[in-house]
Amino acid sequence: GGGRVKVECLQLASLLASRAPRTMGPCLPECIPLVIECLNDSNAKVQAAAEAALPELIVCVDNAEVASTLKEVLMLALRKPDTTLPCIDEVLLTTFCNPMDGTSLAFIMPILIRGIKDANYELVKKAQVCTSNLCALIKESSDVAPFVPLLLPLLEKNLEHSSPEVRNAASLAKTKLLEGAGDLVDPQARSKVLAQVICEGVSTLGSCLPAEVVKYLGDTCAALLEAKLGGVVRVQYFRDAVGICADWISAIVSGLVDVDGEVVRQVADAAVEKFKEELSDAAKKILAESDDKDFALDMQNIILAFAGRVLLRKADIRFERGHRYGLIGQNGTGKTTLLNRLAAKDINGFPQELRTWYIRHEVLCDDGVMVVDFLKSMAPDNRSNDEAIEEVFNKVQFPDEFKSTYVNSLSGGWKMRMSVAISILHEPELLLLDEPTNHLDREAIDWLIQHLLSLDGVTIAVVSHDYDFIDEVCTDITHYDNGGELGKPCRFVYYPMTFRAFQRLKPEIAAGLPHADKGVATAAGVVQENKTPSEVSAVSAESSSKDGSSLTDGVEGLSISSSDGSDSSVHIQSTINKVDEMIAAGLILPMRFPDPGKPEGIRTYRKPIMTLKDVSFKYPENEKNILENVSASLTLGSRAVIIGGNGSGKSTFLKLLIGDLEADEGVGTVWKHHNLRLSYVAQQSLHHLEEYVTQTPIHYIQERFRQGLDAEVGKLKTLAITEEEQKQMTESGAVTAVVGRQQRGRVLWYEVTKNGRMKDDTQFFPLSEIEAMFKPYVKKLIKNFDQKAQALESGMAIRPITAAEILAHLADFGIDTQLAHGKIRQMSGGQRQRLVICAAFWSKPHVIALDEPTNYLDNDSVAALTKALKDFKGAVVTVSENEAFVAEISNEKWVVENGKVTVVQLRDAKAR
Repeated sequence: GGGRVKVECLQLASLLASRAPRTMGPCLPECIPLVIECLNDSNAKVQAAAEAALPELIVCVDNAEVASTLKEVLMLALRKPDTTLPCIDEVLLTTFCNPMDGTSLAFIMPILIRGIKDANYELVKKAQVCTSNLCALIKESSDVAPFVPLLLPLLEKNLEHSSPEVRNAASLAKTKLLEGAGDLVDPQARSKVLAQVICEGVSTLGSCLPAEVVKYLGDTCAALLEAKLGGVVRVQYFRDAVGICADWISAIVSGLVDVDGEVVRQVADAAVEKFKEELSDAAKKILAESDDKDFALDMQNIILAFAGRVLLRKADIRFERGHRYGLIGQNGTGKTTLLNRLAAKDINGFPQELRTWYIRHEVLCDDGVMVVDFLKSMAPDNRSNDEAIEEVFNKVQFPDEFKSTYVNSLSGGWKMRMSVAISILHEPELLLLDEPTNHLDREAIDWLIQHLLSLDGVTIAVVSHDYDFIDEVCTDITHYDNGGELGKPCRFVYYPMTFRAFQRLKPEIAAGLPHADKGVATAAGVVQENKTPSEVSAVSAESSSKDGSSLTDGVEGLSISSSDGSDSSVHIQSTINKVDEMIAAGLILPMRFPDPGKPEGIRTYRKPIMTLKDVSFKYPENEKNILENVSASLTLGSRAVIIGGNGSGKSTFLKLLIGDLEADEGVGTVWKHHNLRLSYVAQQSLHHLEEYVTQTPIHYIQERFRQGLDAEVGKLKTLAITEEEQKQMTESGAVTAVVGRQQRGRVLWYEVTKNGRMKDDTQFFPLSEIEAMFKPYVKKLIKNFDQKAQALESGMAIRPITAAEILAHLADFGIDTQLAHGKIRQMSGGQRQRLVICAAFWSKPHVIALDEPTNYLDNDSVAALTKALKDFKGAVVTVSENEAFVAEISNEKWVVENGKVTVVQLRDAKAR
């Protein structure tokens, strides 16, 4: 038609979408291509009407990801073809929690078809990958049916493409498309059956009823029942549907025949029973098991897909009010992603009125924010007053001295207690917790357990690798079940029992789960225990020889913690002994650390390479020292584990040793060998990855080491030059750079340039004179120079940061090519932890310092990390509360308590 007709048709389509979205929605696969034609019309008014219609038509979409998350990029790509690639990238990076129906596909498929037709190989490949992903999320085969004739010829043509990557993507997309299309079931099949049943029933109400009325009632009642019962399966919905259907029939026929209410109700009841018969087997099972249970959450047939992987398919989230659910499954199955989406309330069917609060595993806060101020900023408006804050502080037993300190100076344990305080202020009906026991000592875990058990009527969902904690807290276990097939989408299987009972029922599942910690030792306890990892290994070897265990054995070793905790060590040692074999069999992803060699000047494993002597430290906002006159020494053969209670100063002590904090001026000494290469994985190491989430792991390593040095090590406070120090360097006669180093006898001399002198007019000074006479920033310049010298020695400064070199390095840490080329945003917490550990070893360090490295890692990854650390030819210093991990790797323990550090030697430094 002409321009005016097109404009009016577009306006009519918009009106229908706003007035009857459920009716208009199924028509969109046919409608949207016509709207796109109008976007390219030569008539400006038609173009404007088409642009105005698109946002109106998308209101028909129920899928939250398409209707909300992707709305703007889809609208832009439909209007502007040159934005097709970034749009497809965004779709690939989107987490989907809702299945794709025809209405949703109507907006995405035209963009994908355009991409597949493009001349850009990269765009063609991504469009086909995206097609594969979306076809795996299809709700009903009929939803994809309109697009099969359009897509199939394009994909078959690309099977002959010159690019092997495009050919492979086309083959996979074709397979997924045909799987999604299935047998192309008629979407109206159930409605037709219902309409026939209703027509037969209505006909019995009176022979004088016109045929048109009977057909109208059949069609409208069928549509009414589909709208009421076609989504979430709930007993009450079926009860209500009988009355609604009966009322509608009575209203229509009452003016034509005398209505017998009981007969009409029988007709409606027969229609509802027929609907039950037409339900899928899964829906029938849900209906049979529901009874009159009170569900806080009841969302059925959801999916969870992220970065091209379908993690959950046709899963039912059914949480009874007041029950506490432990979500268990392997890393990478989407447990944390699901909690994020539940917290966002953007899954179809989520009750928006349900008060929900999410306690994440980390607290993100800007520097310089006081605890009291942070709580006030996070509290709801009606509970941000001083009285409410003080009340909740008392409830969580928060010490007075911590209330006026900075949030970022709190230990992980006290940060968790602060998070619990915030949750209490919000009074949630649904409480979500992600790895809440990370960083907690035994006392803090016990407190958290009692708190959660005291929350009457609150529904709780917990993700945790601490299965002792799960057993204590949870009334129900929810298993991410993929049938034992790696990479296969999971479904939810509910077990109304504690973890201990679940373990007895399903030992084969429990065998793959990590063991919980027993608690945190004290100095006296470590000395009194008098049991070394070597002795544990001997017990394990003897146990293994007796039972002839194989790669898949070890279920018995995974019982909930025994009274002496020995089972944990026996099990992890049994796994460690088989790590190489299990890696070769593809059962465990590898972790292989490079050989650092020995630093020049260090010939034995017993010679000190780092020392702290008589060091004291307190944070600026505190009056009391957190550490008082502490000392320790690290050798190349050290496997030192720092242990202690929450808030004792473990992480602070580690930061002082490696230079991320500066000791109180004039109090004690901190020394590191000048030829030593060091890498540090901080407790909050995953946070800095947030800067790179839209980049690939390859790009992340290239950026971090592009100047030949580790940019993260350069941020340590004893290396980073402040703005004030930069100003000092501009003063006349100030040292501006360290450009050389010489060993003269036993004394190190450094060559420096000064402000006001010619570039070649340098001077040498002994290190002792520099430390005594020059401003503190010069020592930082020296340390930075030493870093560069170490980088040259290791080859890091000349190591090519090419994709091929980085891919080989990533593979040594279990990060495959697909993950390496994908966005970091796509990676799970465990995969990100592997990445930061991997990056730390790019420099081939002599010392690796790790703060809580087992957080986010599953049992297999912990075993691989433990084996790699035991085989590592450099020194290890770590903070950990994972007792089995500590027992396996340590040859000495540094116990931090009451501001003091007690060094307990377990084995000789060379006996690693």
